[in-house]
Amino acid sequence: MMQNASYFRAPRLGGATPRETEIIAFGLCNDRLAKADEPRARIEALHKNHQLWSLLIDDLTSPGNGLPEELKQQLVAVGTWAMVYSNKAIAEPLPLQPLIEINNNIVEGLRAQPSAPAPDSAWSGAEVTA
Repeated sequence: MMQNASYFRAPRLGGATPRETEIIAFGLCNDRLAKADEPRARIEALHKNHQLWSLLIDDLTSPGNGLPEELKQQLVAVGTWAMVYSNKAIAEPLPLQPLIEINNNIVEGLRAQPSAPAPDSAWSGAEVTA
């Protein structure tokens, strides 16, 4: 998904490809969301989910992103929804399952992509930590 994120230049996470790093990041977010059983954990999980989608949208809208325009628009729309929902869920007792499902759908899409050489500008150094 992330095609041009020069500000993320850093050694890859344990040798993972950018796609694998994205899968890991979504997995970490989903793990936090699923385990958020108290208010502080819920807020932290929602913040991390918002942060991840914000980073992705920044990259998707950058001029050098090489994904097809229609796919970028669809991903930005999904990401915007996820960010808005994450913010609302901080203030209201909304269920977190819709965010988990969206993130799982993104992971499935990433896994379904044919393998390609990793771009030099991998975003794997992003500060989306568990």
